[in-house]
Amino acid sequence: MNRSPEFSRQEAIAFIGNHLPRQCGIATFTTDLSNAIRRHVRDRYRTFVIAMNDRPEGYGYPPQVRFEIGKEDLNDYLKAAGYLNSNRVNVVCLQHEFGIFGGKHGRNLLLMLREMRPPLVTTLHTILEKPSDSQRRVFEEIIERSSKLVVMSRKGVGFLKSVYNVPDEKIAFIHHGIPTVEFGRGEQYKAGIGLSGRRVIFTFGLLSPNKGIEYMLKALPPIVKKHPDVVYVLLGATHPQIKNQVGDEYRYGLQRLARSLGVEQNVIFQDRFVNLSELCDFLAAADIYVTPYLNIEQITSGSLAYALGAGCGIVSTPYWYAEELLDDGRGRLVPFRDSEALTDSIMRWLDAPAELKRVKEKAYEYTRRMLWKEVAREYFSVFEEILMREPVVGKPRVLKRVAAASRIPRPRLDHLVRLTDNTSVIQHAKFSVPDPQHGYSADDAARAIVVMTKYDWLYNSPQAISLLSKYLSFLRFCQLDDGRFHNFVSYDRTFRGSIGGEDTLGRVLWGLGYGVAFAPDGYWQMSKEMFDRAAQNINTRSLRGSAYSMLGLYFYLRKYPQAEGLVERMGKLAKSLAGQYRATSGPDWRWFEDGLYYDNAVLPHAMLRAYEVTGLKDYLTIAEESLEFLIGKCKRDKHYSLVGSEGWCVRGGTHAMYDQQPIDACSLVEANWAAFRATRNSSYCEEMSLVYDWFFGANDREIPIYDFESGGCADGLTAEGINHNRGAESTICYLLATLDMIEMSSTVSSEFDSDQSSLVSAAKQ
Repeated sequence: MNRSPEFSRQEAIAFIGNHLPRQCGIATFTTDLSNAIRRHVRDRYRTFVIAMNDRPEGYGYPPQVRFEIGKEDLNDYLKAAGYLNSNRVNVVCLQHEFGIFGGKHGRNLLLMLREMRPPLVTTLHTILEKPSDSQRRVFEEIIERSSKLVVMSRKGVGFLKSVYNVPDEKIAFIHHGIPTVEFGRGEQYKAGIGLSGRRVIFTFGLLSPNKGIEYMLKALPPIVKKHPDVVYVLLGATHPQIKNQVGDEYRYGLQRLARSLGVEQNVIFQDRFVNLSELCDFLAAADIYVTPYLNIEQITSGSLAYALGAGCGIVSTPYWYAEELLDDGRGRLVPFRDSEALTDSIMRWLDAPAELKRVKEKAYEYTRRMLWKEVAREYFSVFEEILMREPVVGKPRVLKRVAAASRIPRPRLDHLVRLTDNTSVIQHAKFSVPDPQHGYSADDAARAIVVMTKYDWLYNSPQAISLLSKYLSFLRFCQLDDGRFHNFVSYDRTFRGSIGGEDTLGRVLWGLGYGVAFAPDGYWQMSKEMFDRAAQNINTRSLRGSAYSMLGLYFYLRKYPQAEGLVERMGKLAKSLAGQYRATSGPDWRWFEDGLYYDNAVLPHAMLRAYEVTGLKDYLTIAEESLEFLIGKCKRDKHYSLVGSEGWCVRGGTHAMYDQQPIDACSLVEANWAAFRATRNSSYCEEMSLVYDWFFGANDREIPIYDFESGGCADGLTAEGINHNRGAESTICYLLATLDMIEMSSTVSSEFDSDQSSLVSAAKQ
């Protein structure tokens, strides 16, 4: 939702994250940081916030929130990127924690990051030491797209360097900010909250079972027995996500525990989310602050930072941030889930008030560098450093959009689901009805694995995972002990014909390699097991078999770049394909064989992937030359005329117009996308869009190949019109091309105007 229709000419700093009145720690942090930066820059820059919503109705935000993103609304992310691109934003400061963004592990965020132009500074509120594969992929792309990463703990710095290989110059250590709280006037503040003459133990924050409050309650009876004036104040509403799932079950359980322990008169449950002013009053009144958290893997804690900054004596379990912040005698650490240790540590301070006072003074003095005004100054220094290195052009740019980017239909799985039974995807259809007479093929299952893996990556789809499971299971059924595959299987699940040849092996390796790289846990392992058995059969006897094997190796090596022997096999295949090109090509025929036949673009596509793996420029030259040649043979002014199967295009002969196949359109989309990724040449994206339009009538017959009603794709374009049968290969190829287009439109920032390079050069002068 755009809350600011008017364009401002003043340059801006934008913040992305949760924002108050949403109740969570990230919301508090984003609010405090953006306010502190606004005070620091005064009138030099505008500041505004893009807020994340976890409910359709949003929140009653203050005016500084100028745009809202629905957590699961993909269009909102893309619109937010456009909003940032058009509002003279000099730098974007992102608050990152996996759970606040939609999609699996927050990957919806990537749609916005791929589109937006201003430089990005990301504050990392969570850094996982042992991420899952999908968490790592999301996190590493955020790292790659960030100009600077702000970390609030030294351990976090260490994780970025050791786990994610981030260089020192990309990391900025800046403390968690804290408000200003008066020190040494505890009795006055106790009177203000009705606790005069009491010794106050305090815990605050959103309540959830991982906070370990029950262990603190169990520590209270001996404390209260010796010091009956002690009161334990537990301030904070139940975490909204916990409340939505199980209500206040945890809070009620704590209240029952306090009654059973006989300390309910010494415990105050404050079930509310307080504003900053009231929180500071409670902190100033506290003698001892306790964080009995249960999870060691906590890289930061706003509540702990606030308490230390208020000069509280702190007793905490040794989670990562507490270990660091309470070092050098600034507090006490006790083991996890140890009530006796909590009792002992608190009693020692209650019995020795002079020692407690010294610790509180030490904590308060240490945190003067953590005040929000100091933190704002450090953040702004980071922003200035980036702007000196990556200046933002001072005027909005007139941009040329990639042709199909704004009108790509969301891919529908309706027809693929219709074609898929409990065995796999049925090869053929009569019109839109599955035709069981022809059974199944490993070729189609392999293609479908790529599509379902990519679909799940983009849309976090349980339906796609269900289909992926069926296709992997089918390939498992087809694989022989020596690693090769049967290709054709009858409807009664009996194998038909001879064992699949090199082309089938290559396509299966492509599907399995893609699964290894991108499928979720439990599925990529299955892909890897089959791939490892099959890879021993790779050979160079078939051009397309070699090409597809190269694609499979490329994706496998994305996950296992040092895989023993596979880099060498990739090199041998690429060398063979390059040799075939040199032996066959000439000034007027830059191709790998003496004809253009079926699924042609996979050959330059494979050479592009070989270039990415080996870095050999010769492979890139061959890929670009052959792709340019293929485009030249197929392109007719404003549409593509694909090589037809009724005669093909033999060297020295004519180009057969019909029967044109969807696989050739898909293969060209894939090859152009790979070419752009390898070269950053925007013309490949334009070709990609023009080829994609073939499915919607930009073809020799001006007839749509894709059927919006059924969600299926016609099997070909003939002289009489379309082939109305909508089989597996055609529909899967359409889906793959569509997913590539969606990936392209969310990755390429539509900045391909002819003046771009000169604008950047001018900005640097």
